[in-house]
Order: sequence, then structure tokens, then C-alpha cells
Amino acid sequence: MKKSILLTIFVIAIIARGLTQVSYEKRVEFELKNGYYNEEIIELGKSGFIMLSQTHNRSNSEGEYKYEKFNINLESVDSKSIYIPRKQREIDSYTNDTHIHRIFKSIKGKFTIVSMETESFNLKKVEGSLPKKTSIDEIVVLGDYTFISATIKRSPIVFVVNWKTGAMTTTPINIDNFNPKHTTLMNFQVIENSNEVFLYVNVLNKVKEDNLYIIQFDDKGVKKKVMNLTKDVEENIVDISTTKLDHNKYVHTGTYSTRSQHTSEGLFFCVSKNEAIEFIKFYNFLDLENFLSYLPERRIKKIEKKKKKKESKGKDFIINYRIAAHETILLKDGYLFLGEAYYPTYRTETYTTTSYVNGVATTTTQTRTVFDGFQYTHAILGKFDFEGNLVWDEIFEMNSLRKPYFVKRFISIAEQNPNLIKLVYGNSNYIDSKSIDFDGNVVQESKSKEIKTNFENDKIKRTFSNLDFWYDNYFIAYGNQKIKNSDDTKDTKRKRTVYFINKIKFK
Repeated sequence: MKKSILLTIFVIAIIARGLTQVSYEKRVEFELKNGYYNEEIIELGKSGFIMLSQTHNRSNSEGEYKYEKFNINLESVDSKSIYIPRKQREIDSYTNDTHIHRIFKSIKGKFTIVSMETESFNLKKVEGSLPKKTSIDEIVVLGDYTFISATIKRSPIVFVVNWKTGAMTTTPINIDNFNPKHTTLMNFQVIENSNEVFLYVNVLNKVKEDNLYIIQFDDKGVKKKVMNLTKDVEENIVDISTTKLDHNKYVHTGTYSTRSQHTSEGLFFCVSKNEAIEFIKFYNFLDLENFLSYLPERRIKKIEKKKKKKESKGKDFIINYRIAAHETILLKDGYLFLGEAYYPTYRTETYTTTSYVNGVATTTTQTRTVFDGFQYTHAILGKFDFEGNLVWDEIFEMNSLRKPYFVKRFISIAEQNPNLIKLVYGNSNYIDSKSIDFDGNVVQESKSKEIKTNFENDKIKRTFSNLDFWYDNYFIAYGNQKIKNSDDTKDTKRKRTVYFINKIKFK
């Protein structure tokens, strides 16, 4: 969900590094053993937030999914539940300024789309069927239509479902004369300042070269245009995001690789107009002036040493990051780019399997690699001129305790005026604020004291928490805690495991 606010700040002539003051407005707790689990917070700005959860107590045929709405004072104002066939599991969700959409699907293709209008708190449910062996990758929503990217027997396809009526159309993704099985759906993007949906598609041609195509849909799900972004380019696009400037002009940014689609080694910056590429330029991460500045000096020297060793052998040294790009900002003399660097993490799990040969059981212990979320490390703010040349870049560290399983943008723009941009974000258990002018100078920056979430006499034994910007000058902290308390009063539980929500004010 896109969030934007206006704050008043005073620009000073020299760099100011101070302490952001925080105050704890309110805290609420929920017992985790109340029959519900898998809690999730969806911030709605000044309209409050919605807490999603589901029940452990499932009937034979249906499971309960609960929506509870809170105001900005952390007071529960409404609660509703919806029931989904037990054989269906949640595949993906999409939230915009007005709705929360979720899709559930069974192995046999039966699906349910649940849409919650956040203002009225009305729930809408439609059901349907997809072909067997359909694998859903992602959903986005524009207007009344849910766009579903999927594959059937390795062939890509897009389903467009009216989430109000359930009416559905299908669009096979056939690009030129390429084999559909050599076509990979990358991701969707809703272009927020126009009624457009972009689908990014990677195609492997006969000479094993990758090409990035952009397929444009209108708000009714009708395919309108197809553009090859990398027709005369050797580099492979790994991540891409688009910002619309005017009627037919777009900025495309993201990461690229010269080797594969699974690792990236730098940023690209591209402008297209009337389906033609004006320019596309590539910048290796290690060629950016400050890209590694967030690392300790010892680590930087080690990387530079490896780079020189590779270059002496005529090889390129690659440092692999992915970038979650924000909308590109148009300035009077160029463009402002903001992206958050992250990389996927994995863990090793051990499991056992039992097989029977002639009635004799044999148990085998095996290991498997499991995706464990995205680790965010730092962010880049850079200015490009109108020809795509990088003018300056500013790097700052991000140390989120949370490793989301989806691409998330942690940084919020607190203010943008003709002279500077102000950014706020949760950085570990702190709130960071930075004001940077359009010449790349840090005008003001501050950090809060460590954010505590415990009551008096509470001893936190374990915490899994999130810290997200909410609205105006408020953050919301939430998560799970295991707590011990030495207070002997009757109203205090000595041990409790809770889901907590804190409203935190900063200035």
C-alpha cells in the first residue's frame, strides 16, 4: 500500500545529527492461545489498521479467517470472519488504498477471492475454478479486476477475474514465435497514476539470449501493447520497476546481470517513450561511489582486494544484491532514484522418510534447503540526469530484524519539497530519519533511542517484532513476545505469550 504524508521540517545549513525522541502512546496485547494464529497487521494510515488471523479450530469442511479493525487509538471497532473451504490455502494477497484482496486455491483448481473494503469494512467473496495443474505465481488488482499470473504445464497464462461478479477471462502469453515454455513470468506492477497493469516477461530465444518484454493491460484486463526492453542489449534484467512520467513516457529501473537471471551485479536506468527506448544505461554496484560504505572498513578492503585479483585475471568481480525500487521522482534537472538492497536467505532443514522393503521399515534422514526470507542490508538514493548519467549516490544502512517472505519497502518518504527529501524507516529497534538535498548532501539525520516494548517488571524472554511507519509522525510496532513478570499482584500473570501492538510517536 502506498503511503505518503506531509511533515514540517526546518532545513539548517550544516549537517545535524541528533536523537529522535520517541514516546509510547499505547500498547495492547492479545493472548496467543485464544484459538487464532498467523496474525498480520495491515496499516491503513489515519484510518487505523486491520489485523488478520485464522483459527486453529477448523471444522471438517471450512476454516475461519478473521478480520479485526482498529482505530488509531488501538481500539477494536469491528470484527468479521469469513469461511474458506478447508482444502483451499492462501496463495497470495494484494493491498491497495481501498481494499485487501486475498486468493485461496485447492490442488484441484477451486479458488476463492476474498475482498475487504477497508473504509466500510464490507467483505466480498467470489468462487471459481482454474484448470488442473495450474500454479499461481502472483496477483494484483486494478479497479474491479484481479490479475492472476500462472503457469500450466510450464506455459504462462494470465487469468483476469472480476472480484465483484466472478466473471473470468484467460490470456495465454504468446510472444512472437517463441515457445511458451521458454517464456517466464517475472512479476506484475500496477501503474498507480494511470489505469495500467504491466506484466514483465523474460523470453529465452533460440541462441539462448534473454529478452525482457513488457506487456501492458488496461483496467479491464485487455492486453494493449507489447514492448521488448532489451532488444539490442546483452545484459539480462533481474528486477524491474516502472514509473509513468506522462502520457507515453516511462522510467524503468532495477537490477541486471551479465550471467544469469538469478544473480544481479548492478543497477540499470532506462527511459522509454512511445514504445521506443530513448536510452538504457548500466552501473555495476562496485562502480558506485558509496555502494559499500555501509560495511565495516575491514570488510570493504577485503572486497576491494578480491575485485583487484579478479580484474588482474581479466574477470569481473560480482557482488550480488536485489533492489526493491520506489517510484522514480522527477526533478527539474533529472530523476531521483530510491531503492532498498536485499538478498534471499536460506536455511537447512532435516527430515526423515520411511520406506518398506519386504515388510522391513527403513528410515532415512535427509536435508533440504528452505527459503528463509529476504534480508535487507542498505538503501541507495541516487540522482540521474536526463540522459541517464549517475550524478551522485548516497548509501545508508538498513538493519531490519524482520526478514519478509515477499518484497517489501521499509522506507517511507516523510516529505519532498523543491530542495530536499526526508526519509523515515525502522532500523532494527530504532527509528531513523534522514533529510537529503538534491545535490546529495545529508542535511539532517537522527536516530531514536532503542525502542522498548515491555511493561514495568516485565522481562522479555523472546521477541519476534516488526517496526513499520504508520502515519504522520507515528510508527507501529507489533509481534510476538514471551514474557515473565516478577509482580506478585493478582492481576499480573507471571508468564504470558502474547501478540503485542505498540503505537510510537517520534519527533
